[in-house]
Amino acid sequence: MTGAARIAILTVTTNAAGHLDAYLDALERVTYPEWSLWVVDNGSRDGSAGLVRSRRGDARIIENGENLGFTGACNRALRELRERDDVDYVVFLNDDTEVTAGFLEPLVAAADVRTMVAPKTYLAGQPGILDDSVGDFDWWRGTWKRRVLGHPEGAADRYAHEVGTANLSCLLVPIGAFRDVGLLDDAFFVYYDDTDFCRRAKEAGYRLWYEPASVVFHRKGATLGGQMSAFGCYYLSRNRPYLMRKHLGRVRFGVFFAYYLATRAARMALWVREGRRDLAGATLAGMRDFVLGRVGRRGSS
Repeated sequence: MTGAARIAILTVTTNAAGHLDAYLDALERVTYPEWSLWVVDNGSRDGSAGLVRSRRGDARIIENGENLGFTGACNRALRELRERDDVDYVVFLNDDTEVTAGFLEPLVAAADVRTMVAPKTYLAGQPGILDDSVGDFDWWRGTWKRRVLGHPEGAADRYAHEVGTANLSCLLVPIGAFRDVGLLDDAFFVYYDDTDFCRRAKEAGYRLWYEPASVVFHRKGATLGGQMSAFGCYYLSRNRPYLMRKHLGRVRFGVFFAYYLATRAARMALWVREGRRDLAGATLAGMRDFVLGRVGRRGSS
């Protein structure tokens, strides 16, 4: 590769007008020279696509007539991007992030055609407090091995190293990965699609690298409502066992599923006692739909 690597920043918007200005303001300060913005709007009714168009006339904007989920929206752009010869890397970037001016340079420096790179991500407005955006995954329990969300960074968060998984709030991926590995799995719609993609990429010989010299801030759950919403509980409870069944053998999945049922039952009982029947009901609906094989957007099959 000669010259600066060419970056396509890929963002999905869904009724995001309330925080898009901060996202776009941060992008205006980016110092890396060779990047373009690709935005896929998921049927927003608040003028999100128009706001991006007015602020970034050079952006490639794809407008969906309905909400295709994070996976469906990304895949619309990725099908086009992987056929181009003027893009070297795709950077997934959430619309509720605020990047630092020099975030791209360290990502590109650490990357190559077989290496994906994730930045250090802090919770917005909380310098030094981490988002759960990168780490290692426990394939027995279906959770992060080390939970860092809301915790101060430690020594392990200050040096570059290989990791097991990353979420797609911000991740640089070589364009060739979408030819070798494929696109995101639309069965997820949202949540755990990133864990699935990272595992498939690693199995195909790609490396996942954490580069703390690149820094991003994330307004957790600004668009989807976060994990403690009925929306989040439904998709998390449905997609977690789907992810595990997809990648585990029958015996290991059986061990996981017994653990999963026990812990979800305890969690739902706690929510009922706390008066959060909405979260308990959404979790139960997600578990039911997993068993029934209902994937993709809720209500589809």
